[in-house]
Amino acid sequence: MKNFFNNNAYFKRKIQEYIEKPESSFILEEKINEILQNCDESLEYYMKILETDPDNIEATVNTGCILFLKGEEERAEQFFHRAKTIAPDNYMVYLNIANLYFEKEKYEKTIFYLKKAMTLSQNNPDIYAGLGAALYEIGKVDESLKYYDKAIKLNPEKQEYYTNTANIYLENFCYEKALDFYKKAIELDNEDFKTLVCLGNTYSELTEYEKAFECFEKAISIAPDYHKAHLCYGITKSYSGNIDEAIEKYKKAIQLSPKDEKTFIILANTLVEKNELDEAIYCYNKAIKINNKNTLAYVALGNTMAIKGNLKDSIDCYRKASQLDPDDQKIIALFEEAIEEYASITIKKITEED
Repeated sequence: MKNFFNNNAYFKRKIQEYIEKPESSFILEEKINEILQNCDESLEYYMKILETDPDNIEATVNTGCILFLKGEEERAEQFFHRAKTIAPDNYMVYLNIANLYFEKEKYEKTIFYLKKAMTLSQNNPDIYAGLGAALYEIGKVDESLKYYDKAIKLNPEKQEYYTNTANIYLENFCYEKALDFYKKAIELDNEDFKTLVCLGNTYSELTEYEKAFECFEKAISIAPDYHKAHLCYGITKSYSGNIDEAIEKYKKAIQLSPKDEKTFIILANTLVEKNELDEAIYCYNKAIKINNKNTLAYVALGNTMAIKGNLKDSIDCYRKASQLDPDDQKIIALFEEAIEEYASITIKKITEED
């Protein structure tokens, strides 16, 4: 059987999508977190205000926000409509509503409300950055970058705009441009360990491994418990040929974040490269125990079982992966190939016994 190796381009891209994914990309995250921490208490507080002051715009908007985040979207919409009636020219009303729709991954509505906010406040950089984030989520990369560029021109001192722009370039393989924006972001905040990790990933993609190591080392010195710094450090060590050091970094990342199934998969893939198959199988099974919907784990486990000659177990893994992702033709091909080979071996054994 032609094994679909666990360290080939398919797996590397899937893993890299996880590694490079921006952890935040919009504008009012702190506000949302503040509301969620005391959700019911806050709702009661704002509702009492509205009993005596029904036109209080802050209480109206915040009540809608809380209801929205609690999943009561129809009730929330009533408060949003009321807020727009009370203060039709207050751009912050639309900005708050847009942020909530972004949180719920309803990007078209996010864009609608942000554009309404933009008509009321044409020089607010957060609105342009929000549009950049939402447009990127629906695949409009060039338009997204134009809005981030506008945000940067309006406020060249806000680090987040450079980081999000760099993230877009990194995810779209424009590594030199990503490098420029990450460097600018670090100039504005040289203690931002997450951006340092992203900068390290970019150097890694450019095979400038020593510079990548420096970034990871600095990130770890700032935030030693940030597991992704150790994970990315390990991946770059692996790319540079230092497999044993990579494994140590992965194990440290797992120690810091034992529920991250993707780190187990990356560690297992590396163990397969070293032909330490039993330990790799253990790690794949750990990943599946954490998240039994992870297609990648089943495929990689199936590949490893095939290497060991356990075609029956391999078929079971591919079957599960194909059920989880029935449109992935690579998985279907593996499944069919494993069945065909298993049938061929079984027929051969029967013939030999006869």
